[in-house]
Amino acid sequence: MEDMKLKYQLVKGKDHYLCHTKVEKLWQEKLLSADEDAKVIQKIHSRMSRDGIGERTELGFDVEDKLWRQISASRCPATSKPDNCMLEVLKGQMQKAHVIVTNFAYFFNDLKMRKKTGGNGSLPPYDAVIFDEAHEIEDVCCKVFEKEVSVEHFENLFENLYKRNSVNSLGLDQQMELNELRQTFQKQIDDVYQEVRDHMKNEDGKQIAFKLMNQGIEVSEVVSTLGAFIEKVKSYRLKGVSDVLERMFESNDDLDFISSNERKSWAYWATIESRGQLILHAAPLYPKAVLSKGLFDKVTVVLASATMSTITSNGKTFAFYAGRVGAKGYDYSSIIVDSPFDYKNKTMIICPDDAPDANSSNYNTYLGEKLEEILMYTGGRMLVLFTSFETMNQVAKSIESFCVESGLNLLIQYPGCDREFIIKQLKTEPRTVVLGCSSFWTGVDVPGDALTTVVIVKLPFPMPNEPLIQAQLAVIEKAERSSFFDYMFPKMMVKLQQGFGRLNRSMQCQGAVIILDNRMYTKRYGKMIIKTLPTCKYSRNVSDLVHILPC
Repeated sequence: MEDMKLKYQLVKGKDHYLCHTKVEKLWQEKLLSADEDAKVIQKIHSRMSRDGIGERTELGFDVEDKLWRQISASRCPATSKPDNCMLEVLKGQMQKAHVIVTNFAYFFNDLKMRKKTGGNGSLPPYDAVIFDEAHEIEDVCCKVFEKEVSVEHFENLFENLYKRNSVNSLGLDQQMELNELRQTFQKQIDDVYQEVRDHMKNEDGKQIAFKLMNQGIEVSEVVSTLGAFIEKVKSYRLKGVSDVLERMFESNDDLDFISSNERKSWAYWATIESRGQLILHAAPLYPKAVLSKGLFDKVTVVLASATMSTITSNGKTFAFYAGRVGAKGYDYSSIIVDSPFDYKNKTMIICPDDAPDANSSNYNTYLGEKLEEILMYTGGRMLVLFTSFETMNQVAKSIESFCVESGLNLLIQYPGCDREFIIKQLKTEPRTVVLGCSSFWTGVDVPGDALTTVVIVKLPFPMPNEPLIQAQLAVIEKAERSSFFDYMFPKMMVKLQQGFGRLNRSMQCQGAVIILDNRMYTKRYGKMIIKTLPTCKYSRNVSDLVHILPC
């Protein structure tokens, strides 16, 4: 075993890879074109022909997302020769590997395929799975297994099918048969969605899990009509339509599943997007609904994370987490390893005693003034974590002039921003302050004294108006348990520990975590929070920063 050389293979999702067939086809279509897309396709085709590249990151130049979607291996037509298809090449490389490294989304999509087909997925058979940052399993798994359907989605599928040459070449009678079924389906699905819309209007337009979905909706005729359409197309034995028919079948199956509302371990709801599109959803309440059977009962699973444990009267435990992911019913071993960091001497938790209630009208004003006060001590080297983009943007405006006058580099997260650039600035420019939300609570790794202060403006409790969370809370309350202490508090603690962990990234780190939420000392659970976090110096005044910040 000592002489054995382990081979590993990095695997990404299909949309990271080029489809050579799609590139070749688009290149031929645009040979006589002079638009920008044609120039980019020419460059891609040249690189592909010369170097045999297969990944987007290997190109060495940017490709707009709209164009990339036309040439990526996602929804690959599977018409390439095996040695030209990146997915086939990757499959061969995976078969030779001892260890495969991939992300959660790819793994759970593969598991979803295995559970659906009862056979193999895109990954080769495996004996063990190791999840790093395992606290992220819940969100990713439930999202991957979520089912959603909309009228627009079905319309796009029909349009895609009717663009295929083989459909257009059908005889007049055959086209009339298909058109009649299509029109019947569209009328039926429109009626169903209008029924849902009417109900949502009666509920004051709330985009939440609503009664009609809980009672189920009658869609048997809709499902039957689309099923008949699919079978009719199949009977014509057309070429080049199998991928669209497969998606139609999946969507029809999803619609039937969502409307039946049979599984108590799933949540069902509807939303209306800003464009007015109505979408029906179903998702597992917890990962255990799909992982207990199919993962934990099949292979050895190792879960590792710094934020899986929660505090109880008996100390730290994995019970909350194990129950949610589906490991609780199995004989599992657990270990909590103490952190190597010297928190007691090198980290201070500060909870200022002048913080107003987070819901008060002057809270944002307080945040701006308090951040300016803190920055006078830190001179930058600071990450501020928000739970709301709206609050973050308002506070950013209020401290902007102060930062300019003080020579501070103020960086603000926004949708689509270059996260790596922001982190690099924090590492290399000492007088930098970063305001972040959502993803900045995790994955920001700035070791040493480039980051000396992390400010958490508000305890990160989950949003109780999220449909999936509402359904989870309802299940807990139905069992006459506390939805706050059995769900809201443990979930908040996991996220809080993630934010806290942004400060200490190496043995040389020293600084403060400042929590600007008065619930830390006005609520009884504030003491539980302090007890759960690492043992540190503690203060109620930001002026004590002078005693902890590195010189």
